[in-house]
Amino acid sequence: MSGKMGGVRGQFLSRLEDLADKLLSNAGFLLWDIAVSAVILMAAKGILSIISKITSKMMHSERYHRTEYQGKRVDTMLTLFRSTIRYLIYFGAIMLILRQFGVGGIVATLLGAAGVGSLAIGFGAQNLVKDVVTGIFMMFENQFGVGDYIKIDNDEGYVTATALRVTYLRSISGDQIIVPNGSINRIVNFTKGSSVANIIVSTAYEADTRAVMDIMQEAMDEFAVTYAELIDEPPVVLGIVDFGASSVDIRITCKALPLKHWETERAMRLAIKEKFDRLGVEFPYPHMVTVPYTSTPSEPSSNIGERRTVPDWAGPDEDDDT
Repeated sequence: MSGKMGGVRGQFLSRLEDLADKLLSNAGFLLWDIAVSAVILMAAKGILSIISKITSKMMHSERYHRTEYQGKRVDTMLTLFRSTIRYLIYFGAIMLILRQFGVGGIVATLLGAAGVGSLAIGFGAQNLVKDVVTGIFMMFENQFGVGDYIKIDNDEGYVTATALRVTYLRSISGDQIIVPNGSINRIVNFTKGSSVANIIVSTAYEADTRAVMDIMQEAMDEFAVTYAELIDEPPVVLGIVDFGASSVDIRITCKALPLKHWETERAMRLAIKEKFDRLGVEFPYPHMVTVPYTSTPSEPSSNIGERRTVPDWAGPDEDDDT
């Protein structure tokens, strides 16, 4: 047994010595390959840096942003181009490095024989392929662009960048959300088309509802003049939408400019509050009625002990003797 272990150890040491001799004898070539690989990586990063500066300059140029739509479209396509070229440059750099170490021919043969698509699927990259294909279709269908405010499933925010594989969002709270394109099933684009501002105003049951609705409409007419830059059409008091526990709820709706519905809703609430304050219209709020406690004993009922009368249709009393 010890002889076998010694043989294994000797074989291992022999191979290790051969490897060390080979590395030492080819140390110059190895250092050269490492140096060339470093140059290739630096060149790739330099090219990407130049492309990034050019695209960033174009994204901030007024020449390509004469209209809002044109600007968003240019920003979207440039971020997509930057993402695509990044993948291509890094892939080319990796192939050059492998070729420098003498294994590029083997990799090229494998890619040629199997094909990039089948090789990716063979390594379990179906999701990656799905993300890329979905991203390409979304960009060319112009479903959204950089700067749009969108909602993807349960995530929403401003689109900050689009790539082949993922879409970058920035939420209102400042969080960055990265959504794989292949997982996108439903998109709501708040930027395209007009937005709708809706508010619910609670009024008291004791108030004259018709008179209150007229006051609300007057307030909305004044609002439409003051905030004309926010809306497409003047607000409309639709009417009662619910009877609450302590209030009559009335809905007001307004067609606002894209992404202006939140600001419009806040301004509408302020206009209603100021109008009600000027005219003395009260908002409902929970009331508590207190009844003083009395210790005076109540008089006993005069009919205690009397037999209750049961109608004929109710049948005989169970307590009656048969």
